[in-house]
Amino acid sequence: MRASHLIATFAILALSPGLGVERAGAEGDASPTYQRERAVQKYKGCHWTDEMGQYVYACIKKNDGFGTHWCYDETLEVYCPAQLEAAKKAPSPSGPDKPTN
Repeated sequence: MRASHLIATFAILALSPGLGVERAGAEGDASPTYQRERAVQKYKGCHWTDEMGQYVYACIKKNDGFGTHWCYDETLEVYCPAQLEAAKKAPSPSGPDKPTN
């Protein structure tokens, strides 16, 4: 190879990475993220149960492994409102009275 050919090849290889590169950015709409965060905050007092786990598993299996976030959100919507209502109606456990001076 000639020196001029090597220099030209080197120049092309050195400059080519920047030619086809697009600016990196987030793909998709960010709103589903906000919707999921809102759902988690809405049901933050809900405790996970085995029954909920079985529901999510059945949903994911039914959908061939797709829609796991949807299955999780649906599980929260199905089980948590009743659980949170029951927690509101249950009397709060009160400890022994504090001694007064």
